Formats: sequence, C-alpha cells, structure tokens
Amino acid sequence: MSEINNEKIQQKIDQVKARFEERIEKIKKEGAQKINEITDDSPDPNGFEAVLDATFDVKWKNTSIKFDIPKFSMEREIIKFHIPEVRMELKSIKFDVPAVRMVRTCLFKKPEITVKGIKVYTKMTCVYGDKPETYMKTIEIKTDIPKFTSKLQEISFDKPVVRMETTEIILKLPQFYLKKISTQIEQQENEIEDVSQDMSAKIALAEKDMQMSLQSEIAQEISKMNDEIGSQLLAERENVCSYYDDAIAKTKAAIKSLKENNATDEVASLENELSKIIEDYKTILNNIDEGLTKATIPDLVFN
Repeated sequence: MSEINNEKIQQKIDQVKARFEERIEKIKKEGAQKINEITDDSPDPNGFEAVLDATFDVKWKNTSIKFDIPKFSMEREIIKFHIPEVRMELKSIKFDVPAVRMVRTCLFKKPEITVKGIKVYTKMTCVYGDKPETYMKTIEIKTDIPKFTSKLQEISFDKPVVRMETTEIILKLPQFYLKKISTQIEQQENEIEDVSQDMSAKIALAEKDMQMSLQSEIAQEISKMNDEIGSQLLAERENVCSYYDDAIAKTKAAIKSLKENNATDEVASLENELSKIIEDYKTILNNIDEGLTKATIPDLVFN
C-alpha cells in the first residue's frame, strides 16, 4: 500500500510537470507565429523553434521548485478491546413491599346490662369490626434481565508512517534576448520586443500556476488517502457502537421495568452495571478516535 501511495503522488507530480512543459511549448509556438505575422513571413507550424532562434538569443535558465512531499511506509496498528454481548434471561425476583390488610378486631367495648330477679348485672362486651393493618408482603415478578458476557474484539489497520522528503523540480525556462536584426525589419523591433515580453510574462505565470497545481493536486491525493483510512476506522467504530448501544438500550429497559415494580435492589445492581458499560464505551471510542488521528497524513509544505 505504501508503494502505491508513493507512486500516486509521483504520478501527480509528473502530470503537472508535463502539462507545464506543454504550456511552455505552446507559448513559444504562439510567439513564433506572431513574429512571422510581424515580418510577413509564412508561418510554419513545425518550425517555431527556428523562428525564435533566428530572432532571439534564447538562453535557458534553470529554475528550481522545492516542496516537501510525504513518503510512506505502513505500520500495522491493532486496537484490542472487549465488547459486551447481551442475552436476556427471564428471572424470578421476590421482594417484600409494605401492604395493608383488614383484620377483624375489637374496636371498642360497650356495657351490657342483665337483670336477674332483683339484681342488675353489668359487663363490657366487644364491638367487632375490620381494622386496617400494615404488614410486609412478599411479591414475585418475572422479567427479562440482561446478562452480560464480553468478547475480545480487535481493529487492525495500516497506519501510515510518514516522513517528509524535499523534492526538487528543476525546469529549464527560456529567456529571450533580441538579436541584431536586419534593417528591413528595424521598424518592427518594438513589436518583436513586445512579443518577447509577452512570452516571458506568460512563462512566469505558467511557472506560478504549476506551483499552485502541485500544491492543490497533491493535497487532493493526500486528502483521498486520509478519507480511505478514515472510512475504514469509522466503519469499525460504527460496528463497536452497535454492540454498546444494544447493551445500553436493553439495560435501560430492564431498569425501567424494575423501577415500575419497586424492585429497588435489582435496580441498583443494574444501574451500577450500566455506569460501567458507559465508561467502557467512552474509553473504547477515545481509543478508536486516537487511531484516526494517528492515521492522518500531514499536508503538503512548499519551501
């Protein structure tokens, strides 16, 4: 993969350089045609070099463009972690809750009078009725409780090890100096000088455009590489998220059900389990995101 990346960047450099050289040839050809028009010579599309050589002392100046490009080697990066696996298990839960029952009891006593002969007897008699009484009632519920196991998961990807290497492109750029011209065309000297200046300006602009193209097109290639690595890690990240999201959703549903049934001990246990899952979730996502950062290729730098 590293060789492929290096080749792609070199191909971009070669393509930009080739376009620049074609542009220089076109500027020279257009200049030769203008000189032919000024001097009333028949234009020869294949002889523009001869026209320029006859008109100018053409001197070639070496121009250097230096810039830092990434050179790649690849290092296998492995991130290992445990992800939760959840299965729901039907569980019977018994617990005591306060309840009220009606108990028949003596509410109060009233006197009861009986007469035997000349004697009167009095005794207190209970008046019975139902009275509410609080007691602890054992209830049983059956509900699905999440049971957790963990599975070792690993993400492996090629992390680019990048060193920036200075690359130099040396270009031979023509400079045009008007030769001593014949008296017949002295009157066109200024026009020919204008052609020379126009060609020089166009070549300077082409050189500037070439540098911008190098920066833009190589940067785009680097961006594509970053996107490819990022897409691989993001896909793994989403896979991890699906495991944790499932575990969290099922645990929350179980907690809600238990709360509705006042199973406070079980609620506390599951809430502790949920907190641990969420903390593990954050840690693993941070590890993956750190891997994304490590895999990022630096930008192109021009000297």
